[in-house]
Amino acid sequence: MNLHRWWIGATALALLAASAGCDSKISPSGTGTAGTSGNAGTTGAAGTSGVAGTSGVAGTTGAAGTSGVAGTTGAAGTTGRGGTTGSAGSTGTGGAPMPSAGCGMAPMTTAETTYMIDVSGTSRSYIVTLPANYNASQPHPLVFAWHGRTGTAMQIARGNYYNLKSRMTNAIFVAPQGLGSNYCVDQARIFSVGFSYGGIMSHTIACQMSDTFRAVAPMAGAIFGRTNTCLTHPIAAWMTHGTMDTSAAGGVDYTAGESARDRIVTLNHCTTTTMPVDPSPCVAYQGCDAGYPVQWCPHDGAHVIPSFAAAAVANFFNQF
Repeated sequence: MNLHRWWIGATALALLAASAGCDSKISPSGTGTAGTSGNAGTTGAAGTSGVAGTSGVAGTTGAAGTSGVAGTTGAAGTTGRGGTTGSAGSTGTGGAPMPSAGCGMAPMTTAETTYMIDVSGTSRSYIVTLPANYNASQPHPLVFAWHGRTGTAMQIARGNYYNLKSRMTNAIFVAPQGLGSNYCVDQARIFSVGFSYGGIMSHTIACQMSDTFRAVAPMAGAIFGRTNTCLTHPIAAWMTHGTMDTSAAGGVDYTAGESARDRIVTLNHCTTTTMPVDPSPCVAYQGCDAGYPVQWCPHDGAHVIPSFAAAAVANFFNQF
């Protein structure tokens, strides 16, 4: 998997019985009529014995009960129609991993390393951090963590990748862009997270690479133009923005965040109905495409990362 093409903006970032019904009845045997006694004999002469009575005719045996008619076999049930195949794209919750070309290869680093990449003549750096339990034969989730304006990749790495690294202990983290081909990545679990301009980058990925990334988590982000070129493939999203954010100069004020949110809600065919989810004050949109949830977490702050973000983003990514 050549991910050098995945830079967005400066670079195009390239992710179920019938037994006998009645007892047989036998008629009782007929009894013969007793023979008539003979008249007494005349004295002197022996009396003649009477004729023996005729034996009665035996009673007729009752007819055997008729067996019941066997029940008719029910008609075979009709086989149900096959379910409609879902949209192509990223594997849903519990799906089989999609190993990258780097699976089985020796890693380029064993912990954390900074690399350089040339993008159209411009030299750019990026940091790769592997999990402590990295296994080159086991596909790992991949998280791109983008820094905000005036920030650096080193700040993101030293900041525990927005405090996600300790909560996603099996993931490979990259800051801020690009990846070589020597890592064993689960291509069905590639994520993007970022604050401010990093949130803009995550929204751009949600627009341009929704068929590659499984989910995004823009924090105080926005979507900048060119939405007519966005892909129509859905993408799971967790988003947060401060209701007091007035960063209009940077294009990432609260209303800009709402607009970017609405684009993904529409993309995933969600309804406008929401239900509260943890942590408060987050809500989940209802009726979204299966496997592509959308959560929105407005908070009372300004242009800041809310304290609940790290745990909430990690839980959201870890469900896939």
